[in-house]
Amino acid sequence: MRAWRLVATRHAATALDGVGAARYGGRWNPPSLPMVYLADSLALATLELSVHLTGGRITYTAIELEVPERSITDLDPADLRRSWRRDVAVTRRVGEAWVRSERSLALRVPSALVDARSGERNLLLAPRHAAMSQVREVQRFPVTLDERL
Repeated sequence: MRAWRLVATRHAATALDGVGAARYGGRWNPPSLPMVYLADSLALATLELSVHLTGGRITYTAIELEVPERSITDLDPADLRRSWRRDVAVTRRVGEAWVRSERSLALRVPSALVDARSGERNLLLAPRHAAMSQVREVQRFPVTLDERL
């Protein structure tokens, strides 16, 4: 599966270590738990990033990755509580349980920003998983987002 990561250029060298997510926590991980957030399209990666922007033109690096399909577990949105979009504690518990289980390198999850019926998904990587070495970088290039985002 091809997936995208959009990261501030100053962090591009460490884009796959999960340290930023561990430092601050995220929708699918509590603080102290490393996780790498990807999206199945560059457009979704941009949308996911845009909710965290505070304005200004910042240069990002787009990184396209190839993640082996056999290493991905799918999370059915129907298995989540109805309140999952509003209650980050719910999704953090799901993500933490998945990482700690070590059953797969990646977990395909719904986006909280796009209706699940769209078919677009985010992909979570467990950077300390033994299969992380199977993730292959396809390409990377600079992206400057419009300040209106």
